[in-house]
Amino acid sequence: MTSRSAIAQYEATVILVVLSLSLASVVYSGIKRESNIQQQPVFVNVETLVGGNPPILAVTVNASASTTVTSLSLDEASSVAGVLAFDGNAFTDSTSLCSPGKTTLFSVDVSQRGTLAVSTNGVAWASGSVGTSFAVQPGWHEVMISNGSTCTITMPGGQTVSGPWTATIAVLSSLPLDGSRTGTHFAIFVPEGGGAHSLLLTSAGGLDSVAL
Repeated sequence: MTSRSAIAQYEATVILVVLSLSLASVVYSGIKRESNIQQQPVFVNVETLVGGNPPILAVTVNASASTTVTSLSLDEASSVAGVLAFDGNAFTDSTSLCSPGKTTLFSVDVSQRGTLAVSTNGVAWASGSVGTSFAVQPGWHEVMISNGSTCTITMPGGQTVSGPWTATIAVLSSLPLDGSRTGTHFAIFVPEGGGAHSLLLTSAGGLDSVAL
């Protein structure tokens, strides 16, 4: 006979967060050991439609305790596998920083204040603003490129990044977060459309799975 006390060694904590726009309804599920792990952070999402073509949705995530975001998944695509890309209906991942017929999402690490330039035959955004050159401060900045077959990002100071994405390029990340990866406030910009989508943030604070 199986001991009931052995079965009950872990306690599951489920937090339901409903996204009011078309991104999705998200359930964050964390598993905590009853004895020696602190209570996991509680996350709250706020969505703002930025507009543009394609329409851009700004998602801000506020945590009740400091944590470190390690990956982001949209639908079945994960930033762990590569650059996230949206074709108007669903998200996939690839190693390309830009792709015809798709909007790609990634981030670059700026080491000094100055101008971040995106050269592409598509449409580019940085930190939610559309354009070709952007005044930036040091830190991570999310870049999106829509319907581009060529693209080059020039950092303040002159360093260029044109892809393909690999995990070894220190200034390039497939995690499309704008700003710090550690803290209580996180910002994500995503293209909107194609119905409902699932969104998952994985953090070192214990946020580990999602279900609709």
